[in-house]
Amino acid sequence: MRFIHALWLLLISAIAVSAQKPAAFDSQNLQTAYCPQTHDLEVEPSQKFFLEGTIGKRPVRMYLDRGGSGVVGLFFDIGADWQTTLLGGTWSHDSIDASDAANDHPATAHLSASLRENHLKGIWTQSGTSQPERVDLTVIPEPRCDGKGPWKRFEDPDWPVTFSYPASWHLDKSNGDDSITLTCPNPSEIAFDQHILIHRGTGAPEGPTKMVQCGDSWIYGFQCRCGEQDSSRCPTAKASRMKSVTVLDVSEQEHRIYCLHGGYAAAGEGEDRVVMLRDQWLEIDAPLDTSGIMKRLIESITMRKHIQPE
Repeated sequence: MRFIHALWLLLISAIAVSAQKPAAFDSQNLQTAYCPQTHDLEVEPSQKFFLEGTIGKRPVRMYLDRGGSGVVGLFFDIGADWQTTLLGGTWSHDSIDASDAANDHPATAHLSASLRENHLKGIWTQSGTSQPERVDLTVIPEPRCDGKGPWKRFEDPDWPVTFSYPASWHLDKSNGDDSITLTCPNPSEIAFDQHILIHRGTGAPEGPTKMVQCGDSWIYGFQCRCGEQDSSRCPTAKASRMKSVTVLDVSEQEHRIYCLHGGYAAAGEGEDRVVMLRDQWLEIDAPLDTSGIMKRLIESITMRKHIQPE
């Protein structure tokens, strides 16, 4: 009888102790398809915030994705280069404790802030500095990527064509002379590494999509070796005419979504077009959410007029 009583007291004590401990982190209660993958996110509660303001003297735009006690996100300088900083850490009540640590580098800065009444206030501390920067941002509506609003003209003497694109977007040529990246001002799209990519070349399209003209058709690959019995192995791209140029629809290829700075997120959809311009070609690859501006961008393309030197 004493043994049973002692066992009962032991059981009561174990229950009391377990009630005081936090619940174990259930791996089955974690999100999977989110970016950036800088911290684990639980399924509930889930909240997303878009914010704009300043960190120190820098005007920035920020994205925060909360999942339970975890939070991920990023911010970028609304300046000439849109330099991006990833965030990952913890969320407790209204308080955020996060750093810029990522898969490819350790933490070099730390965010300590509180989000109350649609205002994020706190400090941003860089490693090796004793002077933290003040964080002061306000919640804003999610920025749109539909191309509405004013557009501006891209003209560069190194490119044989000119075209128009949304004025609020960022144009980057840092990946080389033969490609351009157009980025929507929505930081969540940046987190999922979603951009409009424009590649150029001469002759037959050779990348990212490789095409060869066989008679009146454009076929994927390098060579015309498609007999009638083998035609299923040589798919052709759908061709159309738009403002006197040939446009090839190559959207049927696989689209995958990867996080900025690494990490597979999900299968995706998008629009991919190859525009043939005399001896030049452009390939324009757009995510599904930005594909509404594809037609307008293609219609705006014109060949540069070569000015003869005097």
